[in-house]
Amino acid sequence: MNFLAQSGNCKGRKLVLFFLLMGFISTFSSVAQEIPVLEKKITLSAQNERIDSFLKRLSQEAGCVFSYSSSVLDVSKTFSGRFSNQPLREVLEVIFEGKVQIKQKGVYVILTPKPETKEVVISGYVVDESGQGIRDATIYDPITLQSSTTDEYGYFQFEVKNPASENFELIVNKKDYSDTLLLEEKSSFQKILLKAEEVKLDEVGKSLASSAKEFWSWTKNSVGYRNSENVKDTLNRDFQLSLIPFVGTNRKISGSVINDYSVNILGGFSGGTTKAELGGLFNIDRGDVQSVQIAGLFNQVGGKVSGFQMAGLANATLDAVDAAQIAGLVNFTTGEVNGVQLAGVLNMTTSGLSGTQVAGVSNVALKDVEGAQVSAILNVGRKVNGSQVGLFNYADSISGAPVGLISFVRKGYNNIEIGTNEVMPVTLALRTGTRSFYNILFAGMRLNPSDSTTWSFGYGLGTSPKLGKKTFLNLELSSEQMNKGNVAALNLITKAYVGFDFQLAKGFGLYAGPTVNYRVYDSAYSGHPDLFSHVSPKIQSEKLYATNDIGTQLWWGFRAGFRFF
Repeated sequence: MNFLAQSGNCKGRKLVLFFLLMGFISTFSSVAQEIPVLEKKITLSAQNERIDSFLKRLSQEAGCVFSYSSSVLDVSKTFSGRFSNQPLREVLEVIFEGKVQIKQKGVYVILTPKPETKEVVISGYVVDESGQGIRDATIYDPITLQSSTTDEYGYFQFEVKNPASENFELIVNKKDYSDTLLLEEKSSFQKILLKAEEVKLDEVGKSLASSAKEFWSWTKNSVGYRNSENVKDTLNRDFQLSLIPFVGTNRKISGSVINDYSVNILGGFSGGTTKAELGGLFNIDRGDVQSVQIAGLFNQVGGKVSGFQMAGLANATLDAVDAAQIAGLVNFTTGEVNGVQLAGVLNMTTSGLSGTQVAGVSNVALKDVEGAQVSAILNVGRKVNGSQVGLFNYADSISGAPVGLISFVRKGYNNIEIGTNEVMPVTLALRTGTRSFYNILFAGMRLNPSDSTTWSFGYGLGTSPKLGKKTFLNLELSSEQMNKGNVAALNLITKAYVGFDFQLAKGFGLYAGPTVNYRVYDSAYSGHPDLFSHVSPKIQSEKLYATNDIGTQLWWGFRAGFRFF
């Protein structure tokens, strides 16, 4: 019984070892098969050796089987040569002098004569100085704009139908490589060496800035995008038509072509436009756009825009704008804006503005503004030589009037006021804007020892022209709600104030002046606080409108206090 158990355990261990060995072999085999047969590196030499004999040794070296007919391929010829760490495909091209078609099917490599055709087929490898294949290099014909890109091993194949001998040429480009080679020979197989560019420290900053702008590109994983990175030449066409990016008359090299006229049925990607571009959904241009650009959804431009740009949703420009920009939602640019921006929601430039911004929600210019900003909610500018009109306005400095509910000018007229008047013994106010036009937010309080506190809050507008070196005139209009405890009923006092502001020292002044007051209140409510505190001016006019339960009063009053900052 013990013997049988030991025998069974021994067999079990052997079985486990067998499966582990088979798994290792299978894994090793799958890793080995990841490299295509035609890309396996060969190191072999021959001296006056028949081709068929050399093929036998080559098949053993590469681990493949050659399939060919000796009746159509002359393999009795002798061959001399030496190969060192070169792809099998290249070895076969050299042996047969580019006169055979090479196809792989599993471990079989099928060799057949190249058929007689009018097509010119050029293939080969693009390699670096170490002999490694360069992936995603672009090979293109600048006349027909036909292009090809190298695979992960640096291999390419390029077919040209009925080439004209007088204008046939191919150019090879790769980003970060200095050599751009012109292929003038029509030899079927070529090995092309590209040298890496030397890093120039003064160009590093420019490269970083350029990289920061690449977010708008169609896709970094597409062949068309890689071509646009590689090809530095300027190509021009009178007209192009595309369905989507890289599917059109400019093919996969469209990102390097500048068009006079461009029509994109759904969307397009081009090097630039000089006259007009229309897109059913979108237009994307790497370079400048001039004259007219219209899209159903959005326009994205990597260069400058001049003329007229309109989109249903958004316009994005990564350089200067000298144009009228109209967008249903957003206009965005990183360069100077010289013109008009109209947007349903937001206009934004990270540079300056010389012109007008009009938006349904907000306008933002992170640098100087020469002109006007008009929005429903918010305007932001640095040095504004013009006006801002919106609910909220912000500027570092402004020469015109910031018109809105609250306007803050960092280098403008900003002070805190502590004062008194005939209604409230203590008031606190904040003025912000410019002396030509400012906003006032204020509150007042009256302590009642045996009752609820009387308080008020209000808003006003004003202007303060200069009368002398340290004397200013104040012209203000404000309105405040006066309450006892909670806000329970209408009790609104509107004041027109004319006073004087005396600057006693830097950041400190006195103010005083008369007011004309007009009160509108709910006459049916009996809980209003007493109207006056420490003084009781004469009521000049008092009326009751019983049908509406409204009462009014008119009197003369005063204001006085201190201002800081």
